[in-house]
Amino acid sequence: MRLLKIGRDASCDIVLRSDKVSSLHAEITLMNSGDILLEDKGSHNGTFIQNQAIKPGKPVNIRRGDAIRFADVELQWSQVPMPEDNSAYRAIYGIGSHFNNDIQISGGTVSRYHATIKVGKDNKVYIIDHSKNGTTVDGQKITPHNPYRIKKSSAVVCGGVPVNLKTTPIQWPSEAWKTILMAAASVLILVGIGFGVYKLISTRKGDFEDGELYAMYNNSVVYLEGTYHFHVTGVPEEKLEQYGLPVNFFVHEGKMYALQTVDVRNMPFYSGTAFFVSKDGKMITNLHVVKPWLYGNVIEQAESVFKQIFAQRLSIRDYKTKGVYSALTGDAAYISQIKVEGVLDKLLFVPQGKYYSAENAVSCRVLSAGNNYEEDVALIQSEKGELPNGARFINVTDSMDITANALEVGQHVYTIGFPQGQNPLLQKSNNEKGIQVIAQGGNIIQQDSEYEFGYNAPTTGGASGSPVFNKYGMLVGVHHAGLSQVSTQGYNYAVKASLVKKIMESPHKVD
Repeated sequence: MRLLKIGRDASCDIVLRSDKVSSLHAEITLMNSGDILLEDKGSHNGTFIQNQAIKPGKPVNIRRGDAIRFADVELQWSQVPMPEDNSAYRAIYGIGSHFNNDIQISGGTVSRYHATIKVGKDNKVYIIDHSKNGTTVDGQKITPHNPYRIKKSSAVVCGGVPVNLKTTPIQWPSEAWKTILMAAASVLILVGIGFGVYKLISTRKGDFEDGELYAMYNNSVVYLEGTYHFHVTGVPEEKLEQYGLPVNFFVHEGKMYALQTVDVRNMPFYSGTAFFVSKDGKMITNLHVVKPWLYGNVIEQAESVFKQIFAQRLSIRDYKTKGVYSALTGDAAYISQIKVEGVLDKLLFVPQGKYYSAENAVSCRVLSAGNNYEEDVALIQSEKGELPNGARFINVTDSMDITANALEVGQHVYTIGFPQGQNPLLQKSNNEKGIQVIAQGGNIIQQDSEYEFGYNAPTTGGASGSPVFNKYGMLVGVHHAGLSQVSTQGYNYAVKASLVKKIMESPHKVD
């Protein structure tokens, strides 16, 4: 990751020479994934994307080439470094004090994005420093921005703060001699007490290893895709037709498009995760996957876009009839009456292990979805009313823990889902095994509230709707949020399994 400070101060990475630009106006973060984040740092005259002001202190995702303006100065994209070529690496981990990092450390001398660890395809591991206060390896300060070879036993110190490499999520290359010893030990165990071990494992009712949970439940999880649009109410349809406005539309990248002019199959889609809970193809996912317009300020933004265009059409019509820009016509009264509703167009799933293709996509119907955004669960079902071949369902009647001590801080949890959806870095189109879930273990890190609890198994956007299990293989929650939606991180929230029980026992009426 790399942080670029933007402002009038000479210490900024991108210096803008304008009195209207603040000393530290904004920051751009270049993520390891290739994503780019833009954050206004409380500037006096604002930061704009496509002439739309963004909220200070709230990072937003942008793309190279977007029209970005800081007060009265346009961003020159030539000043922003191009993404690094990471094709020679099979894994990348960020280190720093910001929660977006895979390895988070704290300290007044630690930079937000202090260093990066990269694992090469040649199984060599390197650390790259890009901090203010430097990084040392085995007591030697390394040169900034240059890869430095490290081992699992290396003593790494970032800004004076030690980093315990052995407890990080880094996938260290295996050592051949350890593999041989482990294989030999396995043979001795099987020869000496094989039958006893088999009987112990087959009858065990205690802790499960993460690999066992994956084997049990990976085929219970599916990848979801959906599209939706907005429906306008409050204005007679004949009035909308009179001004050339649609009744149904969708907003993409700040622009409004009439639904009737666009093939729904080509509309922008969002992704999520769901898991089977019955043999007739019923699934649990998040409410925000089924009704994404209930969250954030989606409806408010859509109404704002529509009202703005309506006002422009009124003004243009008034100009044509009177020859001057004057007060809006009497139809302007409709502006305050405009309401926008979200409408789900389609919801499809692709089973774990299947190729991502139209042939393998199965339509879903919504069985139960309320309007309380805090109860972020929904019940859906395969249109076929059955499980895909090879899939199994999670028997939530017997395999769900909603007891008072199920969510104690420090308890180990395990989640399985599709973070970042069809991101080519995670879902290879040529994978002979089809799309593959990503499984992560972690611990509960925050006491539960009425609806949710915090945990640190790394995941990100697209994993919404993933099941969260405890070490006994019991469902304890459903992943639904994180502090960052654009990068793998370790501050996540899951809604409690009790909401799953509630929605299955008392489903909402769905029109």
